Amino acid sequence: MADRDHVTRLVEIASTNGELLTAQHEAARRLLAYDGEIFPHDGCAITLSVLMQSAGIAIEDTFQAIELTRLLANHRNWVVVPVGQQKSGDVGTTCGDVPVHGKDHIYLVLKDNNADEMVIADNQDTHPHFRYASGKGGRTPTKYFLRAP
Repeated sequence: MADRDHVTRLVEIASTNGELLTAQHEAARRLLAYDGEIFPHDGCAITLSVLMQSAGIAIEDTFQAIELTRLLANHRNWVVVPVGQQKSGDVGTTCGDVPVHGKDHIYLVLKDNNADEMVIADNQDTHPHFRYASGKGGRTPTKYFLRAP
């Protein structure tokens, strides 16, 4: 099965408070074992990795947003989607060509309300929550989205 065949389940898992929280707990455990970091700090990539694995996407544990962005784009052939054209199941990234600690982030779009406002899942809340692609509200702006082929 292709990654796109698992996206509906991925969104379903990440949209369910209990399942999202379970994935976050597992991500926290793996992050602590990996480098001693205390979740949710630096936990976005491993959270998304765990969610993807739970949905049946065979992806390795990945601990940096920039590395997960590269893995999806370069090794799993996810397609780049410009900001404003995102939809449910896409992965948003704030990463550029080089890592920027504290600015790099990766997340899953659960619902696109409009070209800027979305409901997402990540490590920053135990429930699905709002995020703006533009960065409104003090967040790093999203550079682009990735979509499973």
